Amino acid sequence: MQGSLALRAGVLYVARQAQASFVRPYDLDGRPLGAGFALRDEHGASVRAGGIDVDSDRQVWVADRAQGCVRAFNLFGRQTARIDGEAPQRDDLRGSLRDVADVALSEDDEQRTLAVVCSGWRRHALQTYRADGRPLASLRPLGDPLARFNDAQRVAVRGRYTYVCEYGAARVQVFRDREHLFAFRPVDGRGANVQPAALAPLDDGRLVIAAGAEPACLLLVDGSGRLVRELARTGRETADIRHPGDVAAEDDGCGGARIALIDRDGERVQVFNLEGVCHGQLDELPGHAVGDLQ
Repeated sequence: MQGSLALRAGVLYVARQAQASFVRPYDLDGRPLGAGFALRDEHGASVRAGGIDVDSDRQVWVADRAQGCVRAFNLFGRQTARIDGEAPQRDDLRGSLRDVADVALSEDDEQRTLAVVCSGWRRHALQTYRADGRPLASLRPLGDPLARFNDAQRVAVRGRYTYVCEYGAARVQVFRDREHLFAFRPVDGRGANVQPAALAPLDDGRLVIAAGAEPACLLLVDGSGRLVRELARTGRETADIRHPGDVAAEDDGCGGARIALIDRDGERVQVFNLEGVCHGQLDELPGHAVGDLQ
């Protein structure tokens, strides 16, 4: 994964890994809302960014793959928090954040909670923490305390529900109140099983799923995982996607949504609607001008 997205209150945050990791905010017309910043740790070294999310204070939470931790930054690029877990950097111990891949936030009046997912073949791949670093739970894959997640890549939270993309198992697992609810294997418009790389839940329970590499596809599914429509696909003239890294979506309040997708291994961000119409792409990405590559 070479790029990640977070969409909050109409602002799209784009993280991209080049020689260093950068974050920059945009409006949904593709205009930068600031210069952005490089992600650097407390020693000034570059952070190898995985997935990101943004809280109500506009702090950017970042999965630091190299250091096995989660960091928060304000919009000036200053680190404001760090969560290291509570176990040695081993693959499958509760509390370990080795190979951390993604982070997703939920907030209520009482606390801010982080869902953190780590890649690989492991039992404790999906864990929750308070924002102060206190561990809360390790969620059981398929509801089985002895089962393992197979290369979990992305996690998303909406209300009581947590969604995990298992790329290696070509499966999405759904949890409610941290208990396993069900799992499904997404299929594309041709009826073929696909590997989910990222997903974004909508307010009405539907999901937008970015799947595969090349060929790749962008899917809209209902709350049970059944295909509603295929929004984009590799090779489609007006909606071509390749090697998707992350997807973010926000309801527009009129029954539709704006969907942002980062693909080409972090080299492009496109914006779609729920009918699969592409509204265009961002002209510049953090640390790189996309147009120079085309």
